Amino acid sequence: MSDSDVSDIEFFPIEVEQCDWATSQAVLMNIRHEVFIHEQGVPEAEEFGDEDKCAIHWIAYGADNVAMGTARLLDDKIGRMAVLKNHRQRGVGSALLRDIIRHAVKTGLKSIHLDAQLHAIPFYKGMKFETDGAIFDDVGIPHQHMTLALKHFFSPHAAPPPADIRPEERHHIPLDDAEAFCDQAKILAQTAQRQIRIFSPRLDPGIFDNDELRNHLFSFARQHPYAEIHILVQNPQLLVQSSHRLLQLYHRLPSRLQIRTLTPECKTSHTEFMLIDQAGILYKQSLNRYTGYAVHWSPLDATELVNEFDTLWNASEIDPELRNLPM
Repeated sequence: MSDSDVSDIEFFPIEVEQCDWATSQAVLMNIRHEVFIHEQGVPEAEEFGDEDKCAIHWIAYGADNVAMGTARLLDDKIGRMAVLKNHRQRGVGSALLRDIIRHAVKTGLKSIHLDAQLHAIPFYKGMKFETDGAIFDDVGIPHQHMTLALKHFFSPHAAPPPADIRPEERHHIPLDDAEAFCDQAKILAQTAQRQIRIFSPRLDPGIFDNDELRNHLFSFARQHPYAEIHILVQNPQLLVQSSHRLLQLYHRLPSRLQIRTLTPECKTSHTEFMLIDQAGILYKQSLNRYTGYAVHWSPLDATELVNEFDTLWNASEIDPELRNLPM
């Protein structure tokens, strides 16, 4: 079982814990009993076995330490992914799968595979799994085998270049109003593979404070195990006063999205920009006017801005009160 993407995202905390059968058997069995045996009619004798004792397990917890879902990894095979009905379509399955992928990469696996129920295939395809083989029956339920090659995950800080760059992706697109900047921010966010960096004094609401961009960033953060969003601002209080949507996202995704405050000692000639991996750029040239450009593939210029951003980032500070400020 798994969750699927929805346009109206409800944000809530998800903590994923790696565990084993000996210490977490009761929680694991309760979730799987509800999903597989009660909902899907899988015989109990088919659901539990000695494999569970050898597998590595994961449990996703929500608010108040409520267990919401589980999955296991047996050698290189993912199985028994189950999310309780009341917690589906909220990113629980994605969070479980990201942790399993991270574990597989760290332990040196070259690929992982699973048998997907047919309705869950789009979810796994969204996480870059590929179907292979014919559809088959397992305990009365149609399945298809899927595999994820892990070679692209071994270098988390370098985004693989697209196979074919179209000429228009190299063109600088002139921008002269807030709507044009906002549209390009949304488009660029959907192309991210590893990292998004935003340098902005107050996260200009006309560009960054909208539901569509927030949802794109949320999807990016949950679909890739090494996704990072770094936001560097000068006045975080302005974000709080306006209940900025990206500050709300910061509260919901603390492990994926970080906000730091630029110290007065840090000087830069840049006004405002957004970087996608080391390729895409959204650049605003003036603080008080909407003038600038977007380019979807400019690795030399992007790398130069990335290096400057990272220098500022490393010299900036985490505001210890930011997370506790009322929203």
